[in-house]
Amino acid sequence: MNSKILNEIYHGQLKPWLISFDESVLKETIREVSKIQTNTLQGNENRLKRLLQPFPDLLKNVKPFVSVSFHHLSFTCPLSEPNNLQQHFFKALIDAEILRYYNATLSNQLIKDPSLDVSFQIGVKSLKGIAVLANEINNELSEKEYEPNDLTYFTLDYLKNSLLCLYFSIQSNFKANLLDVFESVSDFYMYNMDNDTEMVELKQVVLDKNNKPVVTVTKPSEPPKLSFGCKLKTHTALQSLFDDLCVDFNFLNEEKTSVETLVELLTSSEIVPNKIKIYLGCKTTVFVFIIDSIGKHFQRLTQTNIEKSMSFYSKEEQNKPAVLITSSNFSKSRGKSKMKTETQEAILETINRYFP
Repeated sequence: MNSKILNEIYHGQLKPWLISFDESVLKETIREVSKIQTNTLQGNENRLKRLLQPFPDLLKNVKPFVSVSFHHLSFTCPLSEPNNLQQHFFKALIDAEILRYYNATLSNQLIKDPSLDVSFQIGVKSLKGIAVLANEINNELSEKEYEPNDLTYFTLDYLKNSLLCLYFSIQSNFKANLLDVFESVSDFYMYNMDNDTEMVELKQVVLDKNNKPVVTVTKPSEPPKLSFGCKLKTHTALQSLFDDLCVDFNFLNEEKTSVETLVELLTSSEIVPNKIKIYLGCKTTVFVFIIDSIGKHFQRLTQTNIEKSMSFYSKEEQNKPAVLITSSNFSKSRGKSKMKTETQEAILETINRYFP
């Protein structure tokens, strides 16, 4: 059960970089929505219907609630404040849909036996989709530069942080029957996010007997340790692969860097930036192709973390010294058109010998 409305903000017709507004109509919409109650199921439904009037196909997703009980999110975090009508629109839309989705999830009629149904109905159909969308948005925010007041940046940042609050709120209600439970934001980032960007401070909401939020308690989150998140139980195949790549494609400058040193860095549980130096013997395009091809065996072998490690240096050539590989030059070197098809196929054949 994914939220089509939230997904449409990043993937569909609600993209903030494509959507256009009639200022006078938008002003009236925001004025009307601001008068509708936010702490009742009916009020929340009415807000969504008003905001989505220009999108009739999305209105079909706003269905009457089965339950009569309204629940606030059990976690919150600092969220950006809007300063123009367009930002007010997306804030109101995200807030309303987050609450609708949360209350709909808590009243999931397909959960008959929690011990049997929660892991799939909540873990797979709900939480997994939230984590995937949050990661996609996080990557977008990490890899692009935006102006401070940019509508796209405001919307995606607000949505990403709201998804984190939603994830932990749903998880807290079904924790006893979930297979995977994250106790902190840093744990969530470690296992679900490709890029370790600045994390929000998550707070737990305490409700009184009338189900009203009265106080918040900080839920601590330590910054995650930098690592590439190696999934391999043993490193023998990885070392043998790199040995072959060095022989066949001059993968490393073995006068300066050993295969053992590279394996140590890639499998480390805590990387100290700039401590280990890896000097390439091949062109950066070949390095990028190899890293992309083995990336599925790591949780966070991303261009952002490669830059953060401050460990990888390009091939040293005549009159051209080795330079530190950053996210920018890593990205520029990516692309099949920059490598011969025969070279790509030969590299993949070598990798498949060890990781079929």
